[in-house]
Amino acid sequence: MELNKKDKLIWELSTKIELPDPPDKNEVWDRLAQSIETLDDQLKPAQDAGMFSLPEWKVQVQSIFNLKGALSFAFALVLIFPILYNSFARNTIITHAAENKTLQLADGSKVVLNSDSKIIFDEDYNIDNRSIKLEGEAYFDIVKGDIPFIVDTQHGKITVLGTIFNVHTRNNGFEVGVSQGNVKVSNATLDLQLREGQLINVSSNFSSGDISEIYYEDYPDWINQKFYCDHTSLSDLCAEIERTFNIKIKFSKPSLQEITVSGVIDASDLEAVLHTVSLLTQHEFKLEGDTCTII
Repeated sequence: MELNKKDKLIWELSTKIELPDPPDKNEVWDRLAQSIETLDDQLKPAQDAGMFSLPEWKVQVQSIFNLKGALSFAFALVLIFPILYNSFARNTIITHAAENKTLQLADGSKVVLNSDSKIIFDEDYNIDNRSIKLEGEAYFDIVKGDIPFIVDTQHGKITVLGTIFNVHTRNNGFEVGVSQGNVKVSNATLDLQLREGQLINVSSNFSSGDISEIYYEDYPDWINQKFYCDHTSLSDLCAEIERTFNIKIKFSKPSLQEITVSGVIDASDLEAVLHTVSLLTQHEFKLEGDTCTII
């Protein structure tokens, strides 16, 4: 059977869609083709016998094309339905700049989501899985259970049964710190075990040599309204300030971004933060509206 342009386009697009457990496309298409061919076979004898006048024949042809379109649309829905179901079967929690959110999961676990972050988890969480996907930063207080609690990030996966830990996963790096219990951190090539009081802080791949002790009190800093800096670049520190206070920071010279800062900064007030960073860097901050320029 020769496909028209519309059917070909639907077929080409459908083959590019990645779906969870999709139906067999060839089998579905064969059934569709058979239905259309059956209609053609039923109409052909009547056409050959001259049973239709010209207007009636046109009506029948139009009906065939309408049915083909409807069947093609139905076929496309069969392919797209799993995507739509997957979208509605998930919960997505998002925070914007200068916003934190605390939520309690179905198993009683608590998650505090830092600013400019997102978590996604299934509706059946705590039924056959305790998995979430994290983008940004979050603090977890996980209730013990038989099902492992898993955090998926772009850098690696964290697996626990019950513990308290923090995960930072952004473009500038990946950090996991354990306040209580033990966690497993893994990527495609390596599994690492972190115990209470340890953290791993890396920019890409990681190894056991990247594990260190948590070296300051009140970890993680953002939960306690602080910025902890240990030779932290001014660029990274300003990115955190932007997220925390919903402002935009500009550098009058690109070289200023490479200045490093060390110390603990009280993050409860923007003006106090800018004043402290100005003293540490010996550079002035000019704040106008929601834009700050480092001179």
